[in-house]
This record gives sequence, C-alpha cells and structure tokens, in this order.
Amino acid sequence: RHVEALKQTENALQRVLNNVDNPVTSDFLAMDIKQALHYLGEITGTVTTDDLLENIFTKFCIGK
Repeated sequence: RHVEALKQTENALQRVLNNVDNPVTSDFLAMDIKQALHYLGEITGTVTTDDLLENIFTKFCIGK
C-alpha cells in the first residue's frame, strides 16, 4: 500500500516539475501538489476517514 502511495506521490510531483516552466495555471500545479500531499498522508496517517471512505466508494461499487 505504501509503495503505491509513493508511486502516486512521485507521479503527481513529476507533473508539477514538468509543468513549472510551461504556461500552465497555478490552479493545475496546486491540484497536483494537493494530490501528492494526499498520497503522503496515506502513508503518514493524516488522511481522514472520510477521505478513505470516498476512495473506497469511488473505486468499488458498494451498495447501501
């Protein structure tokens, strides 16, 4: 699980580095930075329960 989170963090940060010099708005850079922080939070335990539940419901079809 941590390896996957690190890979996702790396991907998000690579997008930031690739777009720093491109005419991309700061909103897109901020989204990628936020995503990297989210994945790091999965490792450090700072991701909230709501975040985890949202992740589960978006990846799996779970009925009520």
